[in-house]
Formats: sequence, structure tokens, C-alpha cells
Amino acid sequence: MLRAILLYSCENVACDVVAMEKEQAFEIVSKIIFDDACQLIMGGNPAYDSEKVLFHIEMVMGHWGYRSAKVAEYCDSLKQENDIMRDMGIE
Repeated sequence: MLRAILLYSCENVACDVVAMEKEQAFEIVSKIIFDDACQLIMGGNPAYDSEKVLFHIEMVMGHWGYRSAKVAEYCDSLKQENDIMRDMGIE
């Protein structure tokens, strides 16, 4: 009986670790895209495609049952910067 409980506990921990690894992978990829977009914006260029990609990543995370404040912040920050470019008429 104890062996079954330990095995069950290990399986749950393993699942939690895998889930955390996937969520962290989404966050790492989002950070890379965000950092690259920041370089574009600092150079005076819009990062519209990066914005689309980040929002797509956020949507896919939701489909997988993940939520990340980091990814949401990357999306919101990049959208704000791109909105400034849009308001200036930069396509």
C-alpha cells in the first residue's frame, strides 16, 4: 500500500515538473521574442509581427491550460509601443 502511495505521489510530482517545464518554455520563448521586438522599437521600427506572435503564444498557452503574468506583460507592453507607432502612421 505504501509503495502504491509513493508511486502515485511520484507520478503527480513528475506531471507537475513537466507542466512547469512547458510553461517555462513558453515564457523563455516569449522573452526572446519580446527582447528582439524591443530592439526593433528602440531602433524606431514597429514590431507588429512580434506582437502577433506573442498574442498567439498567450492564446496557445491558454489552450494548454497555462497562464503567465510574464507573457501577458510582454503582450501588453509591446502592444502599447506598437500602438504609438500606429498612431504616428508607421506601417
